[in-house]
Amino acid sequence: MTETSKQNLSILLITLLAAATIFIFARFIEPAINEAKELSAKIKEEQEKILLLQEYKAKSESLIQSYANLGEQVNDVHLALPNDSQAAQVLAILDAISKKTNIYFSNLVFTEGSQEGQNYLEIKTVFSADYEDFKKWLSEIEKELRLIDLTRVNIKRYDSAKTAKIEYNIVMRAYFLKSDAQ
Repeated sequence: MTETSKQNLSILLITLLAAATIFIFARFIEPAINEAKELSAKIKEEQEKILLLQEYKAKSESLIQSYANLGEQVNDVHLALPNDSQAAQVLAILDAISKKTNIYFSNLVFTEGSQEGQNYLEIKTVFSADYEDFKKWLSEIEKELRLIDLTRVNIKRYDSAKTAKIEYNIVMRAYFLKSDAQ
């Protein structure tokens, strides 16, 4: 073989090897590298999702624990806003407050009602007391856990043989939740 043929053969062989290398790279290696990059990105994305889910799980467990610790407060909410009117409970509350403040009712009327989606037990009462006892009574009503609003107060002064007292004609509302099933 001549020197030129050897050189041509070497150049041809080098060219074929370079072409084969480029072909193998383009056909097999580059797609594998791209696929590895895509899988790596997906793995990173999934790891971020797992971390986020773990944070959500920790937060939900924390909220569940917080709610479990709120048992007394939940009971207080149910006392403040019960599921029905509980007229007997309201009567007991008013009786206890009356005894504490030396005010005695001469008349009590209970009526259930609803206005703008709010259910209430309306209580109408009349009693006589001096102003200081009435202030104490109002203070005790405000301190009461059950939601009670005074909606109307009519005051009339009268003189009896023993003392000058004031007659109070009061309308109150004790609110409650009422489910649609009732």
